[in-house]
Amino acid sequence: MSHTISLYNGGASPLPEFSSTPWCYAVHSLNSGLMIIRPDGKIDQINDSLRMMFSKYGASPQFDWQGVSFFELPPAVFGRSSYEDFFEAVYLPSVRDVLLGNHNYYSAEYAIDVTGKTVWILCEARTLVTDTENTSQGIVVSFTNITRYKQREIRLEHALSHSCSIHGHVPICAVCKHVREGEEWEPVESFLESRTSMEFTHDICPSCIRRLYPKYSSVLDEPRNSSEVD
Repeated sequence: MSHTISLYNGGASPLPEFSSTPWCYAVHSLNSGLMIIRPDGKIDQINDSLRMMFSKYGASPQFDWQGVSFFELPPAVFGRSSYEDFFEAVYLPSVRDVLLGNHNYYSAEYAIDVTGKTVWILCEARTLVTDTENTSQGIVVSFTNITRYKQREIRLEHALSHSCSIHGHVPICAVCKHVREGEEWEPVESFLESRTSMEFTHDICPSCIRRLYPKYSSVLDEPRNSSEVD
């Protein structure tokens, strides 16, 4: 069975474009954007998802991608961002290394600004091999929106950074139960809340009710029915 994806064959022009097959429809229906870069560094094909993604993130909908050198594209094509230094110094050289066969795979995460909101993109580049002789036909570059997962990761890192284990002996006042941290004393609640993910809510125990509010304490001695217990 032969693949129907257009690939550069080393001649003056690319092979025919995607043909109308279930494989073609699957490629265009992916959530991830896909791009095929020929061995000469020029873009051969992109799927519909990538065309819509780039248009959404700042590229002109009328931009003609086919035949354009990937390595001459300005950073703004990949989204409104402030990562130009990374783009020039790391991103393009790393993708070029995959194209030249120095590496088989490269991935990078970068953030772009979309109407005031941060969108995270995972870019992956892989060598494209289509025959039994492992001859490189260029590379496939994918672009995946990972914002939801990145936000979850950031929230988790934030939670971990604001929590810690408390080890050793903690000096606590035998009377007021304040905790000493260095030369300062603070309530045990704030001490724990500032160092763990713990949060306190206030209640009053039966012993304190009897001691502080004796005229109301009789309610503690009243029998409770099963519905109240439940």
